[in-house]
Amino acid sequence: MNENLPPQIQKALAECIAGAQIAERKASDYLKLSQGEADDSIYEACRSMHRFYSSMHEFFREEQMAISALLRVDGGKLLPRMAEAA
Repeated sequence: MNENLPPQIQKALAECIAGAQIAERKASDYLKLSQGEADDSIYEACRSMHRFYSSMHEFFREEQMAISALLRVDGGKLLPRMAEAA
């Protein structure tokens, strides 16, 4: 992560990265729990939680990309207001 960014931006990016990692791990855990489950209601609950955490993973990745995109203009330079804040 770029140390030249304002602390608030660094924190937001770090939280997006951590959130995506946690959601990915939980999605995987629920998928494993659903495999081989004989009880349909438990299977569906696990699959539902897998879909939820997969969506959360995607959300955090999209937020990370959106924040990163807002920070960049031509040539990967920071936007002027971000450069001033840094």
